[in-house]
Amino acid sequence: MGCEWELSFRLSMQPWITVAYSTPVATATTVFLIYPIGQGSFSDGMPLGISSTFNFMIVFHAEHNILMHPFHMLGVAGVFGGSLFSAMHGSLVTSI
Repeated sequence: MGCEWELSFRLSMQPWITVAYSTPVATATTVFLIYPIGQGSFSDGMPLGISSTFNFMIVFHAEHNILMHPFHMLGVAGVFGGSLFSAMHGSLVTSI
């Protein structure tokens, strides 16, 4: 990531592209490494595959009730609000 930061700095670009590219790496590290260590067993971690991933999501929701978490609610509201503002902006631009 340091090379990307330096390259974007030398090209006079915003260095936040490095942060954007590091987000999937941090997410994968959290899901596949940190969460199983916190649970005490790697069998509790997210498996690879479609049906086993859906099973993991169902069990994770049953144990943690993620839908009622305040940050999840804020994220959903942010996505819906962003799509609303995007639609309003698009309709305003195309109506002129």
